[in-house]
Amino acid sequence: MTIAVHQLSPGALSALARGLGGAEAIHELRNAQLSKHLLLIRFLLDHGGPAELLERARRADPAAFRRVAGDPLTGGWAAIAGRAVLQGEASAGDLGFLSAIAVVAAAHAGIDGSVTVPVHHGLAVLPGIGAIEAGDATTVEIGTTGGRLFRLGADGVVPLPGGPGWLPVRRLVADAHGQTIDLALDDVHPYRHGHHVPPASRLNGDEVRRWQDTFTGAWTLLATHLPDRAAELRAGLETLVPLLQTDPRSARSATIRHAFGVFGLTRPGTPADFAVTLVHEFQHSKLSAILDLVRLTDPDDEGRYFAPWRTDPRPLPGLLQGVYAFAGVADTWRALRGTVTVAEARFAETRLQVDRGLTAIEESGALTADGAGFVAELRATADRLLAEPVPDGVDRDARDTLARIHAAWQDRNGR
Repeated sequence: MTIAVHQLSPGALSALARGLGGAEAIHELRNAQLSKHLLLIRFLLDHGGPAELLERARRADPAAFRRVAGDPLTGGWAAIAGRAVLQGEASAGDLGFLSAIAVVAAAHAGIDGSVTVPVHHGLAVLPGIGAIEAGDATTVEIGTTGGRLFRLGADGVVPLPGGPGWLPVRRLVADAHGQTIDLALDDVHPYRHGHHVPPASRLNGDEVRRWQDTFTGAWTLLATHLPDRAAELRAGLETLVPLLQTDPRSARSATIRHAFGVFGLTRPGTPADFAVTLVHEFQHSKLSAILDLVRLTDPDDEGRYFAPWRTDPRPLPGLLQGVYAFAGVADTWRALRGTVTVAEARFAETRLQVDRGLTAIEESGALTADGAGFVAELRATADRLLAEPVPDGVDRDARDTLARIHAAWQDRNGR
């Protein structure tokens, strides 16, 4: 495999620093992430795997191979398996999952071949397509010919997708104002974990319909009021992972560090909350991908800082992640004013949080040259948000809220 060396173009870095990079900048990040995946796959192939089938698939249809190898959950698996190998803890399932990736790539490329796919928690998963309920089996034989997948077993050849025990990866699809988005709602992938709470088990049909209904509303809000952010999400977001709802009173969401274009979440209660969550977590995903290419903060900095959305003192990289994500959140609430009742108050609160966190970053003395330029662009965005007029009472309430949060943080953590 030939792997390119990547560097963000200055224009893309500046655009991303302002909080909204656009589709072209997202494509640069995706290309870099693909190379990272390939490096990890090449490392894992040194420990065994279907190298020949992968290479034949790559040669036959490079674009199809890139789609499979560049899938965000391929990145999640590769990072988890790579760490396990380095720690001497890799299981047969960790290394064997590359066979599942290879046979899917081969099918997309129209290449014939067969592999042994490991079973994880009773499922033999074909990434991005679905899973076979495998019971107590440890492996399942999967083949492909002429672009078609099939299962080989004691009951003969079973075409896939379909057949007994087949669980397809569901999709969330929405269209509004000429922008269509199609995401996987993946509740079967064995390497979809790594969030703050466990991933949910298989969703029933009624729950999937509730996800779709709320997602449709969210996408309509984004495409109507934030078309540039909608275009950016179309360019880079590929998969949502449902998380276990451990507390019905609160929603949870989180991004996997090494999986650009996927995040986990509990189902948001309203379309507006879903829209904000999409923007929030994709901001995290973007910054993580940027940090694979550009160092923004001094790794030797040991400072801890107040983040208005956290109760614990944050290291500088964590504070930067929060500021970058909440800049997107503030911009989203700004655009939803007049449409969503709570948007005015949320906008007033989040823009102050961004300003306070960004000031701490600026005063840290621990930014690299690239980091100083990045933060200057982000400051320009924060100042534009601060310049937006809001009713005096709403602004006063937001400032009082921030003051209370800071006082409580000081009581908990000291000055």
